[in-house]
Amino acid sequence: MKIPLDIIGDIAILKFPKEYTKKQKINYAKEFLEEHKNIKTILEKTSKIKGRLRIAETKFLAGENKKQTTYVENGCRFKLDVDKTYFSSRLGNHRLEVANEISNKIKKNQNIIVMFAGVAPLPITLAKILKQNNKLDNIKIISEEINKEASKYAIENVKLNKFQDNIQVVQCDAKKLPEKLKKLNLHIAERKADNIKGRLNVKGTLVPLRYDFIFMARPNLKETFLNPAIKISKKSTIIYYHGFGTKEEVIKEVTPFQKKLKIISMKPAGEIGPHRYRWLVKFKVR
Repeated sequence: MKIPLDIIGDIAILKFPKEYTKKQKINYAKEFLEEHKNIKTILEKTSKIKGRLRIAETKFLAGENKKQTTYVENGCRFKLDVDKTYFSSRLGNHRLEVANEISNKIKKNQNIIVMFAGVAPLPITLAKILKQNNKLDNIKIISEEINKEASKYAIENVKLNKFQDNIQVVQCDAKKLPEKLKKLNLHIAERKADNIKGRLNVKGTLVPLRYDFIFMARPNLKETFLNPAIKISKKSTIIYYHGFGTKEEVIKEVTPFQKKLKIISMKPAGEIGPHRYRWLVKFKVR
């Protein structure tokens, strides 16, 4: 019987049927390690992804007893802890597709924010594609995430991929994002003032308060988070939004925002259940 699994870096996460005994699980895990030399650790998924932090629990079965790994995708490297952060390797092609599309559309001095960015796979992929297309200069990318552990890894991953001059990680609740950006600018301005007086050595620039491209890698929650996204948008800003369920359900949840947002396109970006999908909805701010 083939067991459902996710592979992230050198860690394989298996989801066993309920009837499997502990001995059967361990034997299967050991056999899997023998057959897949690139895998160092086997974990069992023991809970569903849940909550705003999108965390699932795992249990060690075989190999190296660890939860941290480094995953390579689209030429970028991402360090993460599979128990403390959310990461889906299945969205790699989706991230690359979005990064290429934004790179083709973005103009000089425009800015991008990725909400719910996790350990920063999309911001880093965006920076890489923009650099390859000679468009990264004068572009600011903000990586927002509520999970403190994921934000720490995001900062580390930005440095790991050498984009610390282009990507800024902001750890906050997406509902409070507009206020957080204002407070962050005030804090930077105050520190710069101290630097002028010779009291503090500071590197950093003010973050944009409004964005030309907003990507919402939104969790599957009731809250749409479109209100804070609209507050940090401009007229003609493009918003990429993750909705979940049937097409009709997603359209219904975004209908209250139709005066502010015009739907440009809508397409599936991964199946989450029978006849239920993650939808990528593209809006233009009116």
